[in-house]
Amino acid sequence: MNEQEKEKRFVANVKKALDLGEENLDAGTQSKLTRIRHQALDAGEHHEAPIRRWFMLPVAGLATACAIVLGVAIYLKQPAGLQTNLEDLDLLVAEENLEFYDGLEFYAWLAE
Repeated sequence: MNEQEKEKRFVANVKKALDLGEENLDAGTQSKLTRIRHQALDAGEHHEAPIRRWFMLPVAGLATACAIVLGVAIYLKQPAGLQTNLEDLDLLVAEENLEFYDGLEFYAWLAE
């Protein structure tokens, strides 16, 4: 039996014991427990620290501003060191037979 099955069995046993205990409670105690439970749930839903809320607003604004500045900087930056070589461009757009360029290294070696 692995740990997951043991945990499931334990949780099922605890749930069964608590359910049996709940059935044996009188109506006044059940009413008090229900009211306290609803109060706790309502307090948990509406309990957000106002400081946290106000703190996150400037942080989110700063993050957005940084993202915009970075995006504009990348967009406007000209690529440095990327100069177009017109001879290479001519080779790429040429419709000639490019077999000559396949053996270019051989011709360079032959010239030595």
